[in-house]
Amino acid sequence: MRKLKIAAASAALVALTASSMFSLAHAADATAPATGPNAAMHHMRGEHGPWGLGNIRQLHDQLKLNPQQEQAWQQAVNTSKQNREAMRKNGEQFREMFAQAKDQQVLDLAGMRAAREKVFDQNRQLRSQTEDAWLNVYNGLNNDQKVLVSNAIKARWAKMKAWHDKARQHRGPMHKGAPATQPPAGQAQ
Repeated sequence: MRKLKIAAASAALVALTASSMFSLAHAADATAPATGPNAAMHHMRGEHGPWGLGNIRQLHDQLKLNPQQEQAWQQAVNTSKQNREAMRKNGEQFREMFAQAKDQQVLDLAGMRAAREKVFDQNRQLRSQTEDAWLNVYNGLNNDQKVLVSNAIKARWAKMKAWHDKARQHRGPMHKGAPATQPPAGQAQ
């Protein structure tokens, strides 16, 4: 019985590691365009700012920044671009490691996990740096400008919520909390 439990735990670990590696390999692909309902989730792509701002260039034009604010803005844009590129490279390196692992007869799961955690940590630091740069911009705004930014964020949140609500309705009863559907007549349960 103990051997069965160990085997089951090992199989679960392998499946979890492989699935998280696969997910990271695909999620780390920052080359896809930031369009559609998932664009807000990828806040460091293209001209999209942090916190679901949407088209940040449009917001820039509305803020009418003074020279000091404009300098902070440009610094945040540059930080975003540099960090986005670094995250893209991290993803490429991880995908290469994952591709090489598929050819190995025996997987080094501990090594793969360590590599995954390293990429996650590096990307978390890059996201934090980017958010810090944008917080510096926000903190330099006057109250009217902050209201404009806050309204843009809230509007984006409302749009995302509407999309999630619509998606939830579309998925219907196949997810959490939904009653199980009855099997077709003639099939055993």
